[in-house]
Amino acid sequence: MSRHAHSLKFQLSTLLFSTVFSMLSVPAVARTATVYCPGNSISSALKYLDPQNSNTIRIHGTCRESVFIGDFADLTIVGVTTAGNHAVIQGPDGSSVFWITGSHVQLQNLTIQGGVYGVMCREFSVCRFRGNTIQNATGTGITLDSADATFSGDVIQNNANSGLNLTASRVRLTRVTVQGTTAGSWSFGNGVDINSGSSVTVEQLTTQNNQGAGVSLIGNSHLSNRSWAGPFTVTNNNGGGIWVTEQSSADLSGATVTNNNGGANGGSGVVIDGNSEASFWGGGTFTGNQPIDLYCGTFNGIAAAPQLATVGITNCPNSY
Repeated sequence: MSRHAHSLKFQLSTLLFSTVFSMLSVPAVARTATVYCPGNSISSALKYLDPQNSNTIRIHGTCRESVFIGDFADLTIVGVTTAGNHAVIQGPDGSSVFWITGSHVQLQNLTIQGGVYGVMCREFSVCRFRGNTIQNATGTGITLDSADATFSGDVIQNNANSGLNLTASRVRLTRVTVQGTTAGSWSFGNGVDINSGSSVTVEQLTTQNNQGAGVSLIGNSHLSNRSWAGPFTVTNNNGGGIWVTEQSSADLSGATVTNNNGGANGGSGVVIDGNSEASFWGGGTFTGNQPIDLYCGTFNGIAAAPQLATVGITNCPNSY
């Protein structure tokens, strides 16, 4: 081969390499899709998105569908408010509204209505909720299973079994209301169920008017209240205020737990039992609950510094 041919081959190879390298160096472009319901669907829009890029779907109107989201790296679904009305995602009977696996997803400014689950977030997903109303699920409003989540300004209401249910998950609750949960075939109707080694950080939470307990911690779970961020209020629940059981712990400093009725479940304002502990170092108010405000069970239920809080009727000693 001639020297000229060798030179031409080298130049072409260099040009091809440079072209491919330049293509690989171009950053992924975020994509925004708009869905108008009825007529369009979120599920159809998802098919045209690259799951590995950053994507946003804007929702107008009321969509009636069950939406599966799998392996999305960065997806935002945001409702557009029209004439004062939020966008609505209505789940069909017998299915979930959103089922999310292995994804990073933000749901914002939506009314999530019905379904067996309003939202199921699982398999190491990160789900971020902001300004949504999740209501009228026949199973559970929101379930987190081996997932992380943040909530900001959300209302979870009128769901069956549990408003918010956690299994082996981590959650931060900021300016959240959980109310009106009813008992179903799965559970007593607790507002927030924290199970199986889950942890919750409270930065302003109201759980009220639930048929079961306001908050239930079981199975080596933990709750921490950051009272400086806003009030943590547990009121008017028919299965007791807060249960801390089965090797769980709760920092209830600064909480207000009032006017809860233990009912047939034997609850109280706060129940601590089963090698569990609740601490009250930052004070708080625990009064007006039936039949007792603070109850330490016979199976190593420990209250730390209850003397620093305002407590009505209690059988707990000033442990330390």
